[in-house]
Amino acid sequence: MSQEFLLEQIINGSAAAYTCFYNTYINELYSYGISLGYPNDICMDAIHDVFCRLYTNRKELKGVKNIKYYLFRSLKNRLLDISRRDTRIIFGEIKDHSFSVEVSVLDTLIEEEERESLRNRVESLMNSLTSNQREAIYLRYMQEMEYDEIAQILNINAESVRKLVYRGIDKLKKQSNLDIMLLLVLYFR
Repeated sequence: MSQEFLLEQIINGSAAAYTCFYNTYINELYSYGISLGYPNDICMDAIHDVFCRLYTNRKELKGVKNIKYYLFRSLKNRLLDISRRDTRIIFGEIKDHSFSVEVSVLDTLIEEEERESLRNRVESLMNSLTSNQREAIYLRYMQEMEYDEIAQILNINAESVRKLVYRGIDKLKKQSNLDIMLLLVLYFR
């Protein structure tokens, strides 16, 4: 089922389409929220808030061209709103929030010792990047977002996103003999 058709069905109030839509994006949104450093419960609350708002205001979706971008942007904004209201999180901590992703590799592909060694190497390489570089690379290559969409999520211009991604990938290439796409899949999986 195409995303356009699914979106049209949601706008028209189809509960089945909404359920399908929710199931399609819940895991990606959850991974993104966790990658931003938010606790599990806050991520799930924010995701549910986004989907509830989406359903109640579904008529507003008529102008949305890229629903994935819309969801990611909505989630990040919702998480920031929750953080600002939560007295346990100081505003300075939100501003300096570091984007990180835990590395995982399929156990069946690599023996335990080799897997741990590769995991440490990949994590070390990714940690050599800035937080914004990691987030921009994640959104560009793992979530297949356009530069202008990433720019809006990161609150910078599209040219800066291009530079972040280029410099990040270039740094990874210089530091590693691993295939860059393999490295990204290993890190962001």
